[in-house]
Amino acid sequence: MKIAPVLCGSFGIDCATVLTAESAAGLKGTPIDFVARYLGQLTPPELAIILGAGLGVELVTFSHAPGWEPSAALGNDEGHVDVARLAELGIPAGMVVWIDLEGSGGDAASTAAWVNARATVLVEAGYVAGLYVGAGCVLDGPELYALPHVTRYWRAFNEGIPEPACGFCQFQLFPPDQTLAGVLVDLDFTQEDYARRTPMMLVAEKEA
Repeated sequence: MKIAPVLCGSFGIDCATVLTAESAAGLKGTPIDFVARYLGQLTPPELAIILGAGLGVELVTFSHAPGWEPSAALGNDEGHVDVARLAELGIPAGMVVWIDLEGSGGDAASTAAWVNARATVLVEAGYVAGLYVGAGCVLDGPELYALPHVTRYWRAFNEGIPEPACGFCQFQLFPPDQTLAGVLVDLDFTQEDYARRTPMMLVAEKEA
């Protein structure tokens, strides 16, 4: 597999459903170009199935339950778990990993410390840290933009999502929980942010 930019104007999905050869083939028959799947759920066989169907793959971490308590120590620990999971999947350096930020029960300082610690571990391991900005984000736009190791932002469909000064390069579309090719999904749309950055996806060698 290789890493490729997601072209501006591309559509994709994010889903918590484990895809099979049949469902991946069905999704390939729709207008989507990529599938965002969760670290800790995605396995090497499923990754091979999705890539083999001719779809790209983005990687996102699971969110915490609403009201969770962030800290730098937690972020550091989770970053090392992320890196171990990336190694198990054989993910090459340079790939964007979306950290899911939503529902924090902590203040802005502790939440930023959690993001920074987790992103630092990813970046030091050779990956690119992106941030999914979801519902209940306690960081405002300037605080999001000030995160030193985050270089791409993905906006949730919810109202009231704060925006960093660089803008977003990926948008989750409304309404959520749609069915596409028999799979429950959220739809996503990509573009360049104001710094002309795009998301990245894994593709099969023949697609790179």
